[in-house]
Amino acid sequence: MTDLFRLGVFSKNGDVKLCLVLDDDKIVDLKSAAAAADKPSLGKAATLDDLLIDWERNFEQLQHVAQAARREGLASLGQPSSKDLTPLPPVTHPKRLLYAAANYAEHVAGMTKTFTNTLPAAGATNASLRPYLFAKACAMTGAFDDILLPPGMARIDWEAELAVVIGRRGKNIPPEKVGDHIAGYMTTNDVSCRDLTWREDRPAIRSDWLSGKSFDSFAPMGPYFTPKAFVPAHDRLWIKLWVNGILKQDGVTRDMIFGIEDQIAYAAKMMTLEPGDIFSTGTPAGTGQERLEFLKAGDLVETEVELCGRQRNRVVAGDPGYRT
Repeated sequence: MTDLFRLGVFSKNGDVKLCLVLDDDKIVDLKSAAAAADKPSLGKAATLDDLLIDWERNFEQLQHVAQAARREGLASLGQPSSKDLTPLPPVTHPKRLLYAAANYAEHVAGMTKTFTNTLPAAGATNASLRPYLFAKACAMTGAFDDILLPPGMARIDWEAELAVVIGRRGKNIPPEKVGDHIAGYMTTNDVSCRDLTWREDRPAIRSDWLSGKSFDSFAPMGPYFTPKAFVPAHDRLWIKLWVNGILKQDGVTRDMIFGIEDQIAYAAKMMTLEPGDIFSTGTPAGTGQERLEFLKAGDLVETEVELCGRQRNRVVAGDPGYRT
């Protein structure tokens, strides 16, 4: 049973549903599909997080459910681009959001042209070079939600990336075993505030990843989660990003300096990885900082990773007012 399906979380008129995404974006309520396949226990899952806790067993059942949904011709809830169906982040409450920095050589080369003495040289061959990971303390947003411009900030940038979702707990995972711990993949955009990434007031310290990466709306995820079984070669996926219809990034995951296996194995030496943890694996060349172009209110950012769906995020001015 290898027919492609994806998973997504969608809000329809305020009602949030975990769904199967079949064929050409036919979106089916998982609870209804599980009932049609006589798998009622699977239909009790309220979020993708619930399925990731026992992903291997649940994925096997999901294949039967997807087949039954096709066989029964279950009605689609609609299309994610419709006004009444809104995609939410597929993984609702990840314990960790881990991101790779400086992981595509051409991107590093482009960044070193605009940031002096702050990044390793592109193509560095230092034997001690290791993955560069950071944590992003930011609530995720949906694939069609707005990107909010922080008041007073002028250099808001885009970074199209492949996100990897962990589906099995592990510590000290060797690279050759990493695949056993991956549940699937998503499209994401590591939106960045370049005004704050490099601290001019702290030249000896230089970088401030928390401030540069963690504003509200800076982590659009989705619209879909694609199970690992349907991604035959994660090192050969194309990654693209458009601003107002103009292609800005056009990369391939094979150009990573450190592949997914190396990144996850590196992190697993420090921490026990849990189901639902997300690794965002670095961005290819073509970011705004490299071009000295930055987002402005009214821009439309479209981000897509092969097999994982396309995001469409409108850029709007953030509200500086106090809220509770």
